[in-house]
Amino acid sequence: MKYFIDSANVEEITHLLELGVVAGITANPSLYEKQNTNFYDFLRKYSTFGIMLTAEVVGDDLFDLIRQVEKITKITKDIIIKLNYSQSSLKLVKILKEKGIKTAITLVFDMNQAMLAINAGADYVFLFVARNEEMGVDGLTFVENVAKVIEKKRYSTHIIAASIRTKYQLDHVALFADYIAAPFKLIEESFNHPLTLSGKQQFEADMKRILSPKEENQVVQLQ
Repeated sequence: MKYFIDSANVEEITHLLELGVVAGITANPSLYEKQNTNFYDFLRKYSTFGIMLTAEVVGDDLFDLIRQVEKITKITKDIIIKLNYSQSSLKLVKILKEKGIKTAITLVFDMNQAMLAINAGADYVFLFVARNEEMGVDGLTFVENVAKVIEKKRYSTHIIAASIRTKYQLDHVALFADYIAAPFKLIEESFNHPLTLSGKQQFEADMKRILSPKEENQVVQLQ
């Protein structure tokens, strides 16, 4: 499983890119609005980083969706067009597939939606976990079942597990999803595991005891 950072926050994205732990960036209109970020400026900036990048188009009018896609692809053709699940979006998937443009269907909440998106030819499907569970639906089993169908039927569509809020959810979807759309907070929490922190403190204390003051203060230049 690989990580998309699910954010429009420049500081969060920069930090994780420096760590080298994310394969791509994904966001949605609500995240852009929260950060007061210009959508097209955001795409211009991160399309030069050589990583996977999604760009969302919205609405139900097919011709308007196409117009939005054309504006995006003038910035870069190496992008994943992210579409909210709808009849118009499934039509657009077919059109873009013929043009060699990759697509992702988002806001997918059940097997019927997932299968129709897959059959339409979507390259990626965003399967929502936590928001499903808020409605009393087992979001984890949903991801697992879609993954099993894809494997059994040998579909080429990739799963992006979305709406992941807890480590427990991450543990489960890691077994079945190709990617996770992870909020910064979930990734940041990995550095604060109490056993990792206590082990780090112990190792640092032990290292100081086995090094002489001269060795500890010696400056070494990397070759």
